[in-house]
Amino acid sequence: MESGENKKKWLLAIVVVIALIVLFLGFQIITQQIQLNNGIDYLEEKDYEKAYTAFHNAEGKYTIFTSKKNIQYYEGESLIYLGRFDEAAKLYQKIIDKHKDARAYAMKGFAYQQNGDKENAQKAYQTAIEVDEKDGIGYYYLYGYYVEQKEYEKALSVLDDAEAATVTSMEQEIAYAKIVAYEKLLQYDKALNAAKEYCKQYPDDKTGKQEKEFLETR
Repeated sequence: MESGENKKKWLLAIVVVIALIVLFLGFQIITQQIQLNNGIDYLEEKDYEKAYTAFHNAEGKYTIFTSKKNIQYYEGESLIYLGRFDEAAKLYQKIIDKHKDARAYAMKGFAYQQNGDKENAQKAYQTAIEVDEKDGIGYYYLYGYYVEQKEYEKALSVLDDAEAATVTSMEQEIAYAKIVAYEKLLQYDKALNAAKEYCKQYPDDKTGKQEKEFLETR
């Protein structure tokens, strides 16, 4: 009889512990979402310090059923806006350690580039392309890197590689970048042709229309 009572007590204790764990995790998930929403609002208001704090607090919540990758990307974006590039690079590496995302490598490269570390920036962009050659982000940021270095032939070559790979993201940004690359190389006829093609693909883009009109009348 006593043994049966002990079993009941143990079962009750286990149920209580499980209930407390579930309540704790539920509370963590709810407060994490609140902090995430607050961070997004602050980001839209361009209050980057408050945004970073909210995202950092959200990342720190003890959740085992939800991924923190999305929160970390927001956190990294806030750090970039705050000019805290070393911290941003480390955060993107934290993402990379768990997820081999082209985006994480590209953003890590951007943090390096903004911090003046050109060599590691270039390597990170190239790695982003190697990780996922269909993701346009690595090509786009590598293009931007070469433009900053005024190596316009290399920048155009990167865009050609993106087209050859038939990227499935950032197609519009890459198409517009090609217009800019031709202009940088003073190849205005090719820039105009690229602008015409861009306007066919993206007829609602006002910037593309303006660029085409400029090239037609120059």
